Amino acid sequence: MPQIIRIRSENADFQLLEALGRSREKRRKHGLFVIEGVRSINLALQHGWTFDALLIPEDASLSRWGHDVLERAEAARHFLIAPQGYGLLTDRNDGSEIMALLRLPGHDLSRLLTQPGGRVVLLDRPGNPGNLGSIVRSCDAFGVGGVGVVGHGVDPYSREAIRASTGSLLAVPVVHFPGPAEVREWLDTVRQKVEGVRVVGTDEHGEQTARAYDFAGFTVLVAGNETSGMSAALRELCDVTLRIDIAGSASSLNVAVATSILLYEMSLSAQARSAQAPSAQTGGNP
Repeated sequence: MPQIIRIRSENADFQLLEALGRSREKRRKHGLFVIEGVRSINLALQHGWTFDALLIPEDASLSRWGHDVLERAEAARHFLIAPQGYGLLTDRNDGSEIMALLRLPGHDLSRLLTQPGGRVVLLDRPGNPGNLGSIVRSCDAFGVGGVGVVGHGVDPYSREAIRASTGSLLAVPVVHFPGPAEVREWLDTVRQKVEGVRVVGTDEHGEQTARAYDFAGFTVLVAGNETSGMSAALRELCDVTLRIDIAGSASSLNVAVATSILLYEMSLSAQARSAQAPSAQTGGNP
């Protein structure tokens, strides 16, 4: 049976739950973060996250889905929270049947998937949780093997970032690189395991257009900070910088939009190579 903790006032347990929803420092200190909503909780269960606790309105009549979550996260503690207090904790206007506390993952760089032909996205000091979440959502959609946050940036496990990702932050590995030196070390390790590693930077004044570039091999895509772009140290690690040709009065694209476009171009490039490859059924080259 799970441990059951009843919260009927704004006591210490309540204050901690409230702080975990808004404070990066509290999340780091306790190694926990808050998720809510059917999609996010389902993805957390699907991808094997560790559930520390479930937050449940006291005396609530749970749906079949809610009872299924309780069964599947059987090791988690249960916080039974008075309805008024639960309403203060939820971040959703329509309420949330169940919330959950998950254990923060470690920043083990081996979580980034590095297989031939794969892709990883590095975000240079991201300053906006909405952009970070949107990029992770696109990475999920285009099969990217992971996301690295380089330097000091927004917290991927903030509610804002998770909401912007529509839960994809629970499906895509996200790790932290303290700085470009650690990125360089990781790239050296990857190059020992995978051939054809290419580091591609994004820049409105890039050397080539994204449409003309052949995204062959393992690609590491570097997206710069929203305000200052890529740091000089990360730019030095790039084999090429790419631009997206645009028209109109806009001077540049939002970083999440630009990254998504480049991921789409990578997908098109992979499809084109696949279509041109000799069919195994025809025996390949004569």
